[in-house]
Amino acid sequence: MKWLQRIFNFYINSSIHVSLAVVALVFVTYSTLDILYQKEFIFFVFFASITGYNFIKYSSLAKLHHRSLTESLKAIQLFSFVCFVCMMYYARHLPYKVLFACMIFGVLTLLYALPILSRKRNLRSFYGAKMYTIAFVWAGVTVILPVLDSMQSLQMDVWISFVQRFLFIIVITLPFDIRDLNYDREDINTIPKSLGIRYAKFLGVGLLIVFFVLEFFKDKIQYGHVLTLFVIGILSALFLIGSSDKQYRYYASFFVESLPIIWWGILYLTQVLLS
Repeated sequence: MKWLQRIFNFYINSSIHVSLAVVALVFVTYSTLDILYQKEFIFFVFFASITGYNFIKYSSLAKLHHRSLTESLKAIQLFSFVCFVCMMYYARHLPYKVLFACMIFGVLTLLYALPILSRKRNLRSFYGAKMYTIAFVWAGVTVILPVLDSMQSLQMDVWISFVQRFLFIIVITLPFDIRDLNYDREDINTIPKSLGIRYAKFLGVGLLIVFFVLEFFKDKIQYGHVLTLFVIGILSALFLIGSSDKQYRYYASFFVESLPIIWWGILYLTQVLLS
């Protein structure tokens, strides 16, 4: 069964799982804002997510240990290069305004990963910037970009969805920060480190309440979407409450990161049942 473990580890470590989560949130946007699916955009987001996440996770490691890279890391590097090529291929099919917005999110990713601001500091070194950068990029990629790609205007419901997505990503990032509480560098000041685990969880639950209530401020309220938000909010709260600094190895990296996929699954099932 070791080969199954290796495949699963590659699935997690190569960022395939998190990229599927990003794609799932794009599908959520398509459904909630009544946007037609764009195949080229979906593939672009998938390959771009793998490229970006693997760059963040492994660029510094590869620079320091390029002579002693493990076979699995070499495989991930090769896989990431293939995904980069695929990303560039599908980028040719996107409108210029989408590519311009992608450049903004790409710059934020670079600022997050590389010490561009000074020799030793990047966005992760500033208070809360780690979480807010991730949430802003995810919300932008999964809400704003699909709308721009479909040539629709950024109406009020779009911005409400953006804020909801921003809050949702902050909440599901908290279990990762709680997990890494004893391993983050001293200059990385996260919410659990500042407030403590207990109050970070209280904050997360409060954000989920706002996340749900915002749905009622949209011009077009659909009860299937409201039900879906309620269920995914409860599940997110349970995963947040159950997180600790000594959690199961795949608790955050697989189960918590599955929440966007579960969200899309529940939404799709709800639409089928109510249609």
